[in-house]
Amino acid sequence: MTDLRENLGWILGSIATAIAMAFGWIYESGILNTLVGIAIGAGIAYFVQTRTQKRAWKREYAVRTTEQVYGILFGDLKRIIEFLEKKYYINLAFLTWGEIQGDHRYFMVDEKFRKRLDEFSKRIETYNDACSRLEYKVFPKIMNAEVQRIFNVKPDRIANINVKYKEYERDSSTAPNIITCLKRGIHPIEDALENKDKAEISDVRWSISIQLGDGTTFLSERNSEKPDEFWKSCMRKIKEDKTYKFMIEENEKLLDETRKIRKKLVKRIEEPWKI
Repeated sequence: MTDLRENLGWILGSIATAIAMAFGWIYESGILNTLVGIAIGAGIAYFVQTRTQKRAWKREYAVRTTEQVYGILFGDLKRIIEFLEKKYYINLAFLTWGEIQGDHRYFMVDEKFRKRLDEFSKRIETYNDACSRLEYKVFPKIMNAEVQRIFNVKPDRIANINVKYKEYERDSSTAPNIITCLKRGIHPIEDALENKDKAEISDVRWSISIQLGDGTTFLSERNSEKPDEFWKSCMRKIKEDKTYKFMIEENEKLLDETRKIRKKLVKRIEEPWKI
């Protein structure tokens, strides 16, 4: 043990000398430069290969997200914009996002955009609720009250409205939907003749058929001012309704937001081809 300790310094020194001589030989012979070059080349090749593979994976995932999420949503947004631009004031369909929220595709969308779509979906639901409330509660209530006041009859429902006119000297008629006319603020005659050649239209008049509670039908006077009085009174009261005001204002705000979201969506659809 004593001999080992006494010779330990000599042994370590000999090993260090041998290592130094080996490195000296490698350096002098040029092998070190070769080994360094090989190591650097291998490192660069590995880096490039890894980066290329990650890029391919990223592009593949982006393409899948576009096919399964963004492409479908684009169709929904296109239809929503069309309905909002034309001021139809009807329920809007954004059902695809509701389906996506319930499965794995929800997490294929980045968190920030996902949150924005969630908020947009809630706005669509609120807008749809307002449209339904107007159509099935507000409008019927106002119309029934004005029918009783102006025509002095108790209605069960407004059966229909009828617009009669001559077109190219031939008798014609049509029955616009009164709820649609009230929503859009378009007079039934204007709605009926919207796509007609006004120069060939004459003798225009309109009437209202009212279904009474006893099963009989009341027809408003054809050559009376009462149908127009009924129309103007309904429109005046409707414009005072808070739900109607909300729908009109929200239609424009929602249209602006839908256009912005579609723009963001287009960027995401184009992204795979830029990777």
